[in-house]
Amino acid sequence: MFHDHLLRHPDNDKLRFYWGETYQKYDISFKPGIPQIENYLASAWRTLHHCVDQQHLTFAVRMDLHFPEAMSRSPLHDNNEVLTRFFRHLRYELDRVNLKYPHNLRYIWAREQAHSDKPHYHLMLLLNKNAVDSIGYTGPSDDGSYSRDNLFHRVYRAWLKAIGFSGDDLRWGQIVHVSEHPATGRYWSGVLHRDDYMAMNDAMYMASYLCKAYTKPFCQGIKVFDCSRR
Repeated sequence: MFHDHLLRHPDNDKLRFYWGETYQKYDISFKPGIPQIENYLASAWRTLHHCVDQQHLTFAVRMDLHFPEAMSRSPLHDNNEVLTRFFRHLRYELDRVNLKYPHNLRYIWAREQAHSDKPHYHLMLLLNKNAVDSIGYTGPSDDGSYSRDNLFHRVYRAWLKAIGFSGDDLRWGQIVHVSEHPATGRYWSGVLHRDDYMAMNDAMYMASYLCKAYTKPFCQGIKVFDCSRR
């Protein structure tokens, strides 16, 4: 039988540790001795299934948002308001394209901070595949800006604006990263359908990385994980 300190997070006893290699019959990102948070796994699972219940196909991609290293620490780093602004700007970016179909932006996110003086965010973006079906080119445009009309450049511009800069600011370099699948080493994205177990399994595996207990700054009294509500 597990002792209580192996079942509950010491900084928040409402959070349950999870030590398994699968969750709801899906593979998860498992490392021996490093638990995940069961509450977060349940939320991620519900969000993924809500997406595939609400639309025929869902385009999913994992990205990370970083503050520029040269950016001075400020009150901006002490709460998650910057992420609220990011999603507002990203919705604006997607809305103004006048897509043929609604993008239905949904998401899963985690706040992480280990040794840096600033946090960073892990995201899984979930969109209607009929509206958005690729990441697009991830390098800068010829002038060094991120001005292309693709998902990656729209995410980059939205993040720049969220942290207080213009969408064509050229100073900061690669502060948005697309996550690689550990098995392939390639940028990960997927198309999800309720009857496609393999795609859903892959998405749950990638989402589960956001659910790990390690590197989350629970002691700051700030929310470190959340999912879209609709």
